[in-house]
Amino acid sequence: MKEISCQCCVLGAGPAGLSVALELVQNGIEDVLVVERHPVVGGLSRTVEKDGALFDIGPHRFFTRNMEIRRLWNDLLGSDFMPVDRLTRIYYKNKFFQYPIKALDALVKLGPITSMAALISYAAARLGPRSEPETFEQWIVQNFGTRLFETFFKTYTEKVWGISCNQIGAEWAAQRIKGLDFVQVIKSAFNLGDGSRAKTLVEQFDYPRKGAGQMYQAIADRVEEAGGRFLMQTEVETFSVRNYKIQSVVARTAEGEHVSISADHFFNSLPLTFFYKALNVELEDQLKKSVSALYFRDHITVDMLVDKQDLFPDQWIYIHSPKVKMARIANYNNFSPDMTGGRPKTAISIEYFVFKDEELFQMSSNDIIEMATEEMKYLGLVEPSFVERAWVVKETECYPTYYIGFQPFYQTVRLDINRYTNLTQIGRAGMYKYNNQDHSMASGLLAARNYIGAPGSPYDLWEINVDAEYHEGEKR
Repeated sequence: MKEISCQCCVLGAGPAGLSVALELVQNGIEDVLVVERHPVVGGLSRTVEKDGALFDIGPHRFFTRNMEIRRLWNDLLGSDFMPVDRLTRIYYKNKFFQYPIKALDALVKLGPITSMAALISYAAARLGPRSEPETFEQWIVQNFGTRLFETFFKTYTEKVWGISCNQIGAEWAAQRIKGLDFVQVIKSAFNLGDGSRAKTLVEQFDYPRKGAGQMYQAIADRVEEAGGRFLMQTEVETFSVRNYKIQSVVARTAEGEHVSISADHFFNSLPLTFFYKALNVELEDQLKKSVSALYFRDHITVDMLVDKQDLFPDQWIYIHSPKVKMARIANYNNFSPDMTGGRPKTAISIEYFVFKDEELFQMSSNDIIEMATEEMKYLGLVEPSFVERAWVVKETECYPTYYIGFQPFYQTVRLDINRYTNLTQIGRAGMYKYNNQDHSMASGLLAARNYIGAPGSPYDLWEINVDAEYHEGEKR
């Protein structure tokens, strides 16, 4: 078996892994090795090219209130980092509703009776007794009312997570929707009030000219220029540990060869649960139980190259209809014209949220493409005759699940993994936290600063995105 040694080994070349590598090399640590299982960098934020068209793994947009991250984004891409005027809608009961909610649009499409019922339901919820919500459903109903919950939250959320809204923890709602005030939404829609805007009303975001992955390739280029190395298409298989120290990592290359990697320090953005399953030691019962109790939601993307333009004006559409299995559709032409190389075609992606042991995930690519094509026809967005080619991308361990009762198990795992002396968990999967790109990058930057002992360190990485009220940011 080939043996490789380095000072720092980064597992995973997503936003967190690349950020820690960049920060290390920029602070004089050149002996950095990044291990990535895909042929391109970016992780879940990567961009892939197919038949001259560019597709993200689902739509990504760049926004942050972290000024350091914002400056870094602009420094990395310059004029290739472009502002995009946002247009997104919700498909519900055969109609497309503006999202964020526009009052006049919703009133007309819901009809006066349903709209009045929603407002009355909202008022009753706000004026009624308050209690500490335990579930996503309770949080939404208490803040928006039952009618709005059933109309604009229930179906889509259950598609995404695969469990009932009354089994999802309230902390997920508070993290992802915190600060959205329905009254402020109405005022904003009618241009009333003091001009302040609801928290989630981002009407513009930034985007790389050639897809989200362009940002991460730019980081990878800087890392390599500074002496960092990459092992691409190399998948981690096992961790060898002794006395809470990583001795080595065994990985398999695209050619099927195994390599043993030793390092002074490992930065791990691979799924938190995978780390324990890949250890060469027997776990004690409570830890084993806790690891088994944490799980991720998996993901399927159907990328379509359509021989037609101007299919729909949105960057993405949320599909709330229970009549179809898809949950979201993205049109990359509306992110950047470079996504199709200027050709008169359209690059779209269709997303399905699944568990890998479900029938949908096990279906063949041809069957999944056929289903997606028929669902696009049902929605009236794309006729099958215009679908030139399509591809399926399956990803596992994409979204950590905040189900009711996961916290004690999570705390047990956190306390244990913090005992490893030469290991730092980073990123969404590595920390089992629903991080955005900026949060993941921040975890990487701060992890590197902890390692080098930078001023202000040590930072508590687990506190990143605890209070994520800037999830959608402000209008810029």
